[in-house]
This record gives sequence, structure tokens and C-alpha cells, in this order.
Amino acid sequence: MNPESRAALWRRILREPLTHFLVIGAVLFVAMSLVQGARRPVVRLDNSELEQLVSYWQLQMQRPPTQAEVKAIINERVDEELLAREALRLGMDKNDMIIRRRLAEKMAFASEDTMSLPEPSEATLKSLYDKTRNQYVLPAQVAFRQVVFSGDRPNSEASAKAALEASRDRDPGPGDPFVLPLAYGGVGLDDLLRDYGPEFAAAMESMPVGVWAGPVQSPYGWHLIRIESRKARSVPGFDAVKDQVREAYLTEARKRSNADFLSQLRKRYRVEVAGGPG
Repeated sequence: MNPESRAALWRRILREPLTHFLVIGAVLFVAMSLVQGARRPVVRLDNSELEQLVSYWQLQMQRPPTQAEVKAIINERVDEELLAREALRLGMDKNDMIIRRRLAEKMAFASEDTMSLPEPSEATLKSLYDKTRNQYVLPAQVAFRQVVFSGDRPNSEASAKAALEASRDRDPGPGDPFVLPLAYGGVGLDDLLRDYGPEFAAAMESMPVGVWAGPVQSPYGWHLIRIESRKARSVPGFDAVKDQVREAYLTEARKRSNADFLSQLRKRYRVEVAGGPG
């Protein structure tokens, strides 16, 4: 085909409506591809986040990661972000009670972090202590040693009595092996009631101090007891529990602040509950 015929063919092709359609379609395809590429969401890891991920990995593994391990850390973080975003895009968070509860907890913690609670004055703390001092009561305590004769052994009560009579105020021998302590430096009667039963705990309140006495029965067998000392129930002074009183005050202040925050949130929403008022 000579040049003139080739030129005439191209002019005829360019005048065809189909050619115009194909050219316009190609231009639009390229343009849309560029726009979509520009609009693709970006997953970005900045230096601070990467340092945090590497530090956490190093804390767990007790050594710095290799270059390949750093790459794996990055890929794992990116995969996690991609999956999370895709789950959000598909609305998987909408009806998941665990996710909602976790988000609510994070919001509650965030609101607490932004709270600016005033430091209570000494007078405020003393006033609170006076109102709540019974919360700081120290229970009666007793310090004692014991020798135990197992209830699994026949005639264990008789063995305990014989050991006490033979001791003449000296230690009455080792007794049987025992799972609980043989000496207590100071223990509350409530703890003894829980561990040894009511008969044992009641006996500890009336036994003499400084001598071996008994035997006293418990679910474990028979006990010879030497009371070393007793401390009566007492209420510590303000200075002794000042830090506890302050923490109690701040805890209540946070609760009130959280309640106010939730009250303000409720004003921003209309709550509708099926079958009842919001």
C-alpha cells in the first residue's frame, strides 16, 4: 500500500464513530485508574509506632530482632490493620457485644485520663475518715504456737493430753505432721474461724497467755496451744491510714465524674428501649 492509500485509510478510520468511542473509553479508563489509585486508603506506620512494635518484640524475646524479623513484625502489623479495616468496612463491629464492651471500656478509661480531680485538703480527708473509720478497723489478732495430733490416728485426744501432762510447761514434743503453720505471728480470729472452725476460734479467745493448754479440737484433730500474745480490735489513727482515705476519696470522685460524663452523653442521644422508657 502506497503512502497516499495508507493516509486515506487512517482518515477513514478516524472518522468512524466506533473509533471515537474506543478512544474516549480508553481515556476514561486511564483517568479512573489514576483517580482510584490516588484515593486508595493508606496504611502508614510511622517511626514511633515501629519503634514501639520492635521494643515490645524485644521485651518478649529478650534480644533485638534480625532484619528479617523486623520485616515480619511490619507485615504482621499491616495485615492486622488491613483485616481490621476490612472488618469495619463490612460492619462486623456493629452487632458484636465483646467489641462494643471493649470500646466502652476504652472510652471510660479515656474519660478518666482527661479528668482533672482536685487534690483533697487535709480537712476533707479527716472529715471522710471520721465518717468511715469503721472501714479501717483492725480485727483482734492472736500470736500462738501449736502442736497437732492428727484425727486420723486412734486415741489422738488421749495422746494430746498425755503429751501436755508430761511436758510440765515445756514444749510438748513435735506431734504429727501438719499442712497449716505451727506458729502464727499474728492472725485474725476470722481467719482462724475459716481455717479451723468455730470451736477452735472460740477457744483462742479464752485460753491463757504464755502457757501450753488444750487440747482443742478442730477438723484436723487435737491441738495443744501456747498463746504468745493478743491484740484487741482497734481503729488506727488518721495518720496511719491517710493514704487509704485519700485513695477512697479519689475513687468516689472518679465515680461521680464518670456519672456526670454519662449523664451528659445521654443528653446527646435519644434512648429508645423496646417495651419501656429509655
